[in-house]
Amino acid sequence: MKRRTFIISASLSLLLGFGNVVAHAQNSADGTVRIAPLQATNLLTLARQSGQADKHLKTIGGKIDWKASMPAYAPTAEVLRGGSADIGSGSVTSFLTAAANNKDLVIFAVEKDDGKTQGIVANGASGIKSIPDLVGKKIAVNKGGTGEYLLRLALARHNISYDKVTPVYLGPTEGATAFAQGHVDAWAVWEQFFAAGQAVPGAKVIAWAGDIGSLNRIVHVTTRDFAQRNPKLLKAVYDALAVEAQAIKNDPSLIAALNIKEGMPKDVAAILRKVQPQALAPADDAFLKELDEVATFYVSQGLTPQKIDVRGLTVNVLNPQAKQ
Repeated sequence: MKRRTFIISASLSLLLGFGNVVAHAQNSADGTVRIAPLQATNLLTLARQSGQADKHLKTIGGKIDWKASMPAYAPTAEVLRGGSADIGSGSVTSFLTAAANNKDLVIFAVEKDDGKTQGIVANGASGIKSIPDLVGKKIAVNKGGTGEYLLRLALARHNISYDKVTPVYLGPTEGATAFAQGHVDAWAVWEQFFAAGQAVPGAKVIAWAGDIGSLNRIVHVTTRDFAQRNPKLLKAVYDALAVEAQAIKNDPSLIAALNIKEGMPKDVAAILRKVQPQALAPADDAFLKELDEVATFYVSQGLTPQKIDVRGLTVNVLNPQAKQ
């Protein structure tokens, strides 16, 4: 019951706070950065929970206006494009899906992990013990985002056609309920939702993101206009993320402690505690190559009608003059 309460409360926070998110765009001349964080655990949410983000922005005379937490990147992109927030987070895959027809958003920070923060977890009653066992089964994924990418990548690594499985397109909170109640056989998902899936009695991880060659990073995104008009504020947010990354590197237990404080069940937090802390990197040339590789995979899988040109979709805050 506590796990369900944790997931439901996250959804309610979105609904109750959305009215604040859809306010008119504000001018950042006063040093205010409007941030709509993800519900999923990442450096930005941790920096908010620890107070590090607010503290760091204050040192340069800035401040953060925290908006409602978003369940996934798709609504985050809508909020950014609508002018109601300046910064949000998502994954490489969901970012590319949203960028297919509109390049007004750019990535400015990238999180790199040990490949165990995302993956595919199977229900204990499903009989699934490996990726080939997914054939003929129902798998919960978020359409066009991390879940579908992980499932397609895992199947491709085993030369299994996507039409051999039955994808069930669900958001992360709906996917959590479907998986816990046995309505789907497996779930391809990320971060604390992945940990919550592993905590279900009898559940088994059949694919870690790192083992199937996933390049699906957590990314932090802003509007092109904000990046051009407010480079110092954007760099300050990046620096705050860097400070948080160093803090959890020094004391990895902070991740579980902060999430428990926010209402995460202790058994789910215990799973997160086993994962190596993520590191922060700029959206540099090396990352741009990764982004291009994912774009190539997307078009090969028919997820986009043509390959997305990733040039211009990043901004390197550590080297503003770099052409990307």
